[in-house]
Amino acid sequence: MMLGMTTGDGDAGGRLFPEDLDGVDPVAAVMLADACRAVAAYPELVVVGALFTAAERVPDGWQVVCPGDPLPQGARELLADHLSDRAALAEGAAARELRSAARTLQAGPCEEVRAAGSRFRVVRVEQLVRTGPDGPEPPRPTDLDPHPADRRPLPCRPYDLLHDGRAVPDAATTELLCQLLDAAARAGAEPSDAFLTPLALAPAFTVAERTGGRWRPIGRLHDTPQQARDALATYFRHVVPAVEHPDTADVDDYARAATLLRDRTRRNGITVAGRRFRIVRIERITLTGPEGPEPPRPTDFDADAH
Repeated sequence: MMLGMTTGDGDAGGRLFPEDLDGVDPVAAVMLADACRAVAAYPELVVVGALFTAAERVPDGWQVVCPGDPLPQGARELLADHLSDRAALAEGAAARELRSAARTLQAGPCEEVRAAGSRFRVVRVEQLVRTGPDGPEPPRPTDLDPHPADRRPLPCRPYDLLHDGRAVPDAATTELLCQLLDAAARAGAEPSDAFLTPLALAPAFTVAERTGGRWRPIGRLHDTPQQARDALATYFRHVVPAVEHPDTADVDDYARAATLLRDRTRRNGITVAGRRFRIVRIERITLTGPEGPEPPRPTDFDADAH
């Protein structure tokens, strides 16, 4: 069963376009309209936990340099690996500084290091899911979603560039921040006043299953909706028969569902053998201030600190 996204046409999106369209980026305008329709259709915001990454100070802001990790120390170790790789390509004092910074990060809590003329910081990223009457938000029409049948290799998505906090966030990001602050206040986990400028990162996508009256994530994060569909298809075709041992009829149903997930309809929901699955969109933002993006908070769980 395909679960289409409600668009909320005629809602907030119609108020986005100024009377004078000179200088308006049409792509940005369409994406903003899409975001406002999503807010109308999926008005509730659920904070699903922080992710941690690392970034390097560059002229335009902070360039993310490694994947995310659910723990601050995991991000430190990923940054340490990144610095060690750079040290292998450097010489002399620069190589020594990079290796020393890597050892510092591996030793324990340390949110920022400097080496070889560069500045690096562990960065906190908030992850959020929008929900509405029909459940969590699926991918949006404007999300990057290449299909394998296009026969073009999907390039690795470049890491996000976090522009300086002086940049003015768009309306959708500002609305996201307001909802995030409301949710944080209810949970008693407000961010520091030093970090209140929101910067949106590229969204991530995962698979969720409806069980016990709730939607529960069952897989890792992916860069595109199709990668999440492919992961679900692999689960249907290979994991279910080998691990869950359903009867023959259900095995055939799972195989057909796997095929459907790879067709060009880009379906975001499917029901098979009485189970309901959905591709879910995860919004991600980081908060910045005059000195750069927010590092881990003292209240964030950190394996080496507990």
